[in-house]
Amino acid sequence: MKLCDIYLDDKRISAKVKYCDTFGSKLMGLMFVKSPGNGAFLPDVKDIHMNFVRFNLRIVWLDKNYKVLHEKIARKWRLYYGPEGAKHVLELPEDSKCRINIGDKLELKIYESNSKH
Repeated sequence: MKLCDIYLDDKRISAKVKYCDTFGSKLMGLMFVKSPGNGAFLPDVKDIHMNFVRFNLRIVWLDKNYKVLHEKIARKWRLYYGPEGAKHVLELPEDSKCRINIGDKLELKIYESNSKH
């Protein structure tokens, strides 16, 4: 499984975020899991659904350059459409403490998980 760390101004603001770069991993996202863990990053995804997701999520929409366009708390069993220009979705736990503002430019560092599960 791939993971990524999220950076803002060279400071890591979120670590070990699930990186969903395959059709299957994008489709599953955080469905059917008991906890959001550290969240998920869905590249090349604009719209999301919250079907079979057991918790609310903090959703951050990014443009092609990882600039923050919009942010919203997504509720279970609803559909959400990304704003104009959205290219990627960052799903974080609802109570995520990382400070992300509209207009911020995020950076990702992607890596393979060492775990075998």
